[in-house]
Amino acid sequence: MAQVATLKIFEALRKEFEEPKSVAIAEAIETALQSSEETLVTKADLKSEMAQTESRITKWMFIFWAGHTITVVGIVIAVIKYLK
Repeated sequence: MAQVATLKIFEALRKEFEEPKSVAIAEAIETALQSSEETLVTKADLKSEMAQTESRITKWMFIFWAGHTITVVGIVIAVIKYLK
């Protein structure tokens, strides 16, 4: 697909510029198109990443609340022992 677009771009540029400039610009555009094709993200990629993030958040929320619960219980037990 990039080859066809580059050829059309080159033909349009050749009408306005000298051939070496047209070739250089067309090659730069082709390189940019090829590098952008490698970084495309699909909807499935996003859903997968969101699911992983959600599971990590859930795990850390559980650890956070369990730690706080244990701390509060420990403080309550310490206060009860101190008051006796």
